[in-house]
Amino acid sequence: MRSRPSLRLTVILLLALPLAHCSCQRDPGADTTATVTAEAELSVPAAGPVPADTARAAAGEAAARAANLAASTLHAYLGALPAGDRSRADAYWSGGRPGSPAGDELLRGIDGLRSMQVRNDPPQALDRESPPRAFEIPVRLRLDTVDGPAQVAGSYRLRSTIDGRGWEITSASLHPVLD
Repeated sequence: MRSRPSLRLTVILLLALPLAHCSCQRDPGADTTATVTAEAELSVPAAGPVPADTARAAAGEAAARAANLAASTLHAYLGALPAGDRSRADAYWSGGRPGSPAGDELLRGIDGLRSMQVRNDPPQALDRESPPRAFEIPVRLRLDTVDGPAQVAGSYRLRSTIDGRGWEITSASLHPVLD
């Protein structure tokens, strides 16, 4: 029966074996003899400071991911409006319904809204958190209604939910665009 230390060493060596055959190529002219000692020590590199470039890149990626999720939430809300499902659309607002009057009442009040094309500019962070917890998203909407085409422009403000798992609309400001 093996003793515990030699069993551990065997497991460590078996786990390290695939690393020995990675894409590393040996120089054929180099001396390939190696000496293995029986008393090997497992060393783990010490955790050092994260380079500033890496930290900035990670923060930038987190901010971009948050901005994309906020914009996706806004697109889901705007997609629910032509379907006429107000309860589903209202669920995207903070508190489960828009304010009174809603900042986008112009859009919500259109009867016969068949479809819309949504174009948004990049979300603008409203705070200095990393990632941001609030964004303002400028939008331009091309509407197809029973009365003909129309255009609306403005912006929506969204913030992260309290639990941080989603986004909710806090305000809107829309106005008609004349051709």
